[in-house]
Amino acid sequence: MATNVKNMGSAAGRSRVSSKHQITIPIGAFSEAGLREGDVVQVQAQGPGRVLIARMDDLVDEFAGSLSTGGELGRAVRGLRREWD
Repeated sequence: MATNVKNMGSAAGRSRVSSKHQITIPIGAFSEAGLREGDVVQVQAQGPGRVLIARMDDLVDEFAGSLSTGGELGRAVRGLRREWD
């Protein structure tokens, strides 16, 4: 049985999981996290009763440059691009 989330009142930081496994992020948390409509997010379970939501752009920024290939990857990509010419 689905519960209408809009009728829950304005309890800060609270939401209810719908029958379709959807939640509404309260505006305070949404704004504080710097999220915008249309953002692509990654959702990960963090144990029983815990879910982490992270904007994908933030994840790319966090891990950009963390692979060290000693330039081998760049040389391989440039070689492949030369094949297209």
